[in-house]
Amino acid sequence: MEQIIRRPPPAVLLAMAGAAQSAMTRGRTVTPASMVAATAVVGGSLCLLAGSAGNFLHHRTTVDPVRVERAQHLVVDGPNRMTRNPMYLGLTGLLLSHAIARRSPSALIPLAGFVWLIDRHQIPAEEKALEERFGQDYLDYKEAVPRWLGTPWCTQGCCRSLCRR
Repeated sequence: MEQIIRRPPPAVLLAMAGAAQSAMTRGRTVTPASMVAATAVVGGSLCLLAGSAGNFLHHRTTVDPVRVERAQHLVVDGPNRMTRNPMYLGLTGLLLSHAIARRSPSALIPLAGFVWLIDRHQIPAEEKALEERFGQDYLDYKEAVPRWLGTPWCTQGCCRSLCRR
């Protein structure tokens, strides 16, 4: 019998982090400068989300993070050339933009919680399913492309475990 592991879907985690940010920043005003900076981050995040989701649809594979085993194609082009998780990076950017708009360092706490939960629970489950489904092709992709974002020095070993997991 298949074991079912229940994790809150990423959309629920995003909503919880956003609600926590809103509660923490209640009363903080948005300035024109903070809105400009936040808008730039939102724009980049939405482009990353839309580009990645569109690419998954183009390849006719699932975007459902709960049913990763239904993937029909390993998507390695588009935004997935730079990061194995462009959708999660885009969601993280949306939370970051809220913290920037509200000028609230404390609003980074729910963002950090979101990233930690996604990185430690959601992504490993997805990686396991993709490895089972696509085998060596996925392992090669996993070795070549960072989990979040790479930097030029990541391949030198100083932060390889964080970037390449």
